[in-house]
Amino acid sequence: MSFGNSATHWGLISRLLHWFMAIAIIFMFGLGVTMINMRLSPMKLEMFMVHKSIGILLLGVVIIRVIWRLLNPAPRPSRDLSKVQRITATAAQLFMYVLMICIPISGWIINSAANFPLQWFGLFEVPPIAEPSLTTEEYAKTAHLVLVCMLGAVVFIHITAALHHHFIQKNDVLKRMF
Repeated sequence: MSFGNSATHWGLISRLLHWFMAIAIIFMFGLGVTMINMRLSPMKLEMFMVHKSIGILLLGVVIIRVIWRLLNPAPRPSRDLSKVQRITATAAQLFMYVLMICIPISGWIINSAANFPLQWFGLFEVPPIAEPSLTTEEYAKTAHLVLVCMLGAVVFIHITAALHHHFIQKNDVLKRMF
């Protein structure tokens, strides 16, 4: 197996980045839903610290993933895909990248606008990217929630499409990511 992408398959680095992000995003959905439904407690504060730390980590990983993708072009689209499917898949992937960048940034803005120190896994403080402002904090919270819901919808469609290609169309689209 090659580290880089080939004309027909995703390389090891692309696969590792994809599956790491997939697992982390699903974990973050669960953690986020759990946190917002908890009463204020030391456990809730700890969960917020973990959520924020993972968010900053994911921002770094998605930047690495974008750079890797620019340096390693994607495999050719499967021959079984129609032109509409190719365009739709490309648009959905691009949209997911935009969301994976915007979601952690909106979270970082929430934290900054709330004037709360952001400790990355308790190791060091991440500098704020917005001035303290209740208005900015509220707008960023709304944006964060909307962006997360959008990502959830696109991820659901992405998974459904991959399973459709594998089980219904019986083509190699899903196999290329393993």
